[in-house]
Amino acid sequence: MEPYCPGNDLRWNIESNELDTDSLLSLLSRGADIQGRLSGIDLETRLRTVEEMGRIWSQRWESGELEDMADRLAASSGYSRALIDMEMTFTREVLNGENMRKSLEASLQGGAASLQDFVAIGEGEYVRSHATGPVLIISSGNSIVPPLIPTITSLVTGNLTILKPSRVNYEAVTEALKGWEAAAEKSGAPELKQALVLGYLAADSPGMDQLLQRGRLGAVNFWGGDPARRSVASKLASNPHLPRLFINGPLTGFAIVDGDAGEEAAAGLALNMVMYDQQLCSSPTQAAFIGSRPEAESFCRLTAQHLDRIGAESEMGISDDGAFLLQCGRRYVQFAGAKVFQSNDQKNMWTISLSEGLSDLDEAASSYAPLAFHNRRRFLEMVRVDSAEDALALVADLPMNPAFRGADRVQSVGLAVSAANRERLLAGLPATGAFRIMPVDDMFMRSPLEPYDGMQMAEIFTHRVYMRDRSIRPEVLK
Repeated sequence: MEPYCPGNDLRWNIESNELDTDSLLSLLSRGADIQGRLSGIDLETRLRTVEEMGRIWSQRWESGELEDMADRLAASSGYSRALIDMEMTFTREVLNGENMRKSLEASLQGGAASLQDFVAIGEGEYVRSHATGPVLIISSGNSIVPPLIPTITSLVTGNLTILKPSRVNYEAVTEALKGWEAAAEKSGAPELKQALVLGYLAADSPGMDQLLQRGRLGAVNFWGGDPARRSVASKLASNPHLPRLFINGPLTGFAIVDGDAGEEAAAGLALNMVMYDQQLCSSPTQAAFIGSRPEAESFCRLTAQHLDRIGAESEMGISDDGAFLLQCGRRYVQFAGAKVFQSNDQKNMWTISLSEGLSDLDEAASSYAPLAFHNRRRFLEMVRVDSAEDALALVADLPMNPAFRGADRVQSVGLAVSAANRERLLAGLPATGAFRIMPVDDMFMRSPLEPYDGMQMAEIFTHRVYMRDRSIRPEVLK
């Protein structure tokens, strides 16, 4: 896990494969000067650099140069090779200058132009978005795309950016960002090379402790759950430079369908269950069916047909022991009262449990530890309910359900319902704490315009400076 820091001469420990903390702290001590030089590079050049990175990535992938890396990523992540191939294609969408421009326009008051100058927001009132770095990003290992989104956003907003990937996806993330050096040269801004440092530090290493407690940081973006996030927050609290902390915690997805949902909705739900084996924050792990019991069972059977078809193209890779534990878990769910639809194909062992009114999975998971939230893959609990209000209650209560312990809340809600139910759901969903609402068939897709877990990503890495050039004192004070 050799570090990638093309513009900085940083030492690293060959034995531990970790960045040398002293050299990293020394770099951060010069962070203000580096930030100043980076902010002098115009936005168009930064965006061109990202676009050039995307071209370099596409050329390497299409030439077959990255095939062996993709095989190793499939082995380390447990995902099928077919899924990894799709992830390689998604990576190009992140390394896309125009997508990043759209994101900045939607994210920042005053739009992308506010990164370079004060922009009028009213009569005599202006804002400018200024880089708040240096930035430390501690990313997750369930996919290579999530680490790239904050990293590219941080770089484009003008920050010295330190990325610590997971061991699982370290090689793939490094390969995706290796184009930064050549892209910076080609865009005519070689000084941009100094903006990126990618390296590994173990979460519990003395080096990480020093970085969090002493590093001259402006912002830290942490991806993951407890106990690691509590540890990071605690250590960061003692940092005299008072960096801001933004946490992307573990979330999950929820689907709501009714009697109007048909073939397209069933296929879409199945696809989102198979995608990344439900390890994304958007992946549907619980669902509500608004309607009669026969309708609910019919929809489960329809979804099962698509799970057979789609899942067959993307092997799970479950072990013999894992398959045995899953079979035991299915029995616990049945004992709790649920009707179970299932596949016994070890390459595609999907499960749908149908509960009546309330979750049966909570009782089963409490009794059987292997049914814990992050152990369940291609496993959906469908709860039949009578009304949209009942479905809303399930969304709001999911974090309290023992079967979903480890998920902070519902991130994404996929809908395939009648117009009347949609109206009632849209009125109540914001109060549940959910962040995203979209059609059930592509819950995993993201628009460049949408916020990330309730926050525009560019706002994490910038602070807004307000300026007014006219007096607004009331007459009585003049």
